[in-house]
Amino acid sequence: MLIRERRLEKGWTQSQLAEFSGLSLRTIQRIEKGQKPTVESQKALASVFETKMSDLSYNNKIDESLLTEEELKELKHVRDIKGFFKQLLYYCAIMPFIMFINWSHNFHWDFGIAIGWGWYLIIEGLHVFDATDIFGGGWEKRHLEKRLGRKVE
Repeated sequence: MLIRERRLEKGWTQSQLAEFSGLSLRTIQRIEKGQKPTVESQKALASVFETKMSDLSYNNKIDESLLTEEELKELKHVRDIKGFFKQLLYYCAIMPFIMFINWSHNFHWDFGIAIGWGWYLIIEGLHVFDATDIFGGGWEKRHLEKRLGRKVE
């Protein structure tokens, strides 16, 4: 059973659990949001719930309903980065295999796949790592100030 469920079953607030266990409120919040606790925190929680450490389960999945709008935005960005690296890994694993299979043929269609997929990865990487905002608001403001000869708020 998850820590949050055990806490609610006892009718405790996060602050009360923190007080009873000797852990900080922030530690309890982090554990309930999915961060794996340290061994010391696990021992404290097992003691409070009067159970063995092995009986406690910790969810590594993030409960999105507990996140703020800003945290959800950052979570989406982290997932985009994860998706990019997964695509890059697939590219590095699959392309050598395709090239090996096509090695004996006169017409090398594998280069088309490599180039097309490679361009996709470049564009996706620029997007994910915010490198596509070359002419964003900062650029506009700098050039407007330069043309006006004064600072713009």
